[in-house]
Amino acid sequence: MATEPSAGTGMAAVRLCAGTLEVEHADQLLLDHLDPRNGYAVTAYDRLVTNGTAALVDGDLLAPNLIGAEVDRGRFLLLRELVPRLAGIADLPPVGLQDAGDDVLDVVAALFAVLDDAPYAGRGVRGSILSKVLHRKRPDLVPLYDSRIFESYTAPGAIERSVHRSWRASMTLLLAQMRADLQAEAVAFDTLVAVADSAGAPLSRLRILDVLVWRTAEAWH
Repeated sequence: MATEPSAGTGMAAVRLCAGTLEVEHADQLLLDHLDPRNGYAVTAYDRLVTNGTAALVDGDLLAPNLIGAEVDRGRFLLLRELVPRLAGIADLPPVGLQDAGDDVLDVVAALFAVLDDAPYAGRGVRGSILSKVLHRKRPDLVPLYDSRIFESYTAPGAIERSVHRSWRASMTLLLAQMRADLQAEAVAFDTLVAVADSAGAPLSRLRILDVLVWRTAEAWH
């Protein structure tokens, strides 16, 4: 069933997180987020220039600092230690999450498996930091992750919460649900990509999805 346009905007409300989260005025929310006067991370994190390729370098390991996830000296050294395990980020196929098959999702989720390994687990780098390192290299395929994304995708029941699930399994579920959201709201995301382009701040569909969920969760709090 088509969603009626939200009041004050010609764009219909966007339903995400398996339909459990409704984002009204998504185009206006996105424009607000892109406005540099409002101080959101997109003007720094998304526009940080390192080596211009999908291969990780030291500068990428510090990028989470620009989007609210502290990388101190200890975390930086641990991330540098992890780089050989994360080198596969440069070999991911050239496809956006909305078009990715399950085999590609498995490869992306496997990048987070390093967080399940005993030598690295519990040493200060979790999915929130790792995702912010990897997302910039493939912003169309690797999602950002933090407590608001977790709460939005699990609290309503779209993904069952579990304290025993591995990082790899958790990311597989999250990737699949985000892919479903992008596919279900494909027309809306076509519009939102054009909105970002017209504002001079082009973003991927996946990054826009993160903005919409994060900002809506922010309003809840």
